[in-house]
Amino acid sequence: MLVSAFWVGLFVYALKMRELWGRIGVILMLIGGGMNIFERLRYGYVVDNWKLGELLYNNLADYLIVAGLVVYGYSYFVRRRRSGRD
Repeated sequence: MLVSAFWVGLFVYALKMRELWGRIGVILMLIGGGMNIFERLRYGYVVDNWKLGELLYNNLADYLIVAGLVVYGYSYFVRRRRSGRD
């Protein structure tokens, strides 16, 4: 129950953000995290099926989380600095 409230809270936070790119970044992270949690509950582990180099295996959810972090970081640091907000 606590996990559900946490996800709902993050989703509401994402929807109430004024910055579009920040909202997109948070939603991407939520989708990726939800996909990992779904796989963890369904299979008992997260299936990593995309090989990247010799040592790294990832899945789509991992890439969504990283993309969300990049987009949110861009929104938070770059766009906020341009608009003059602290």
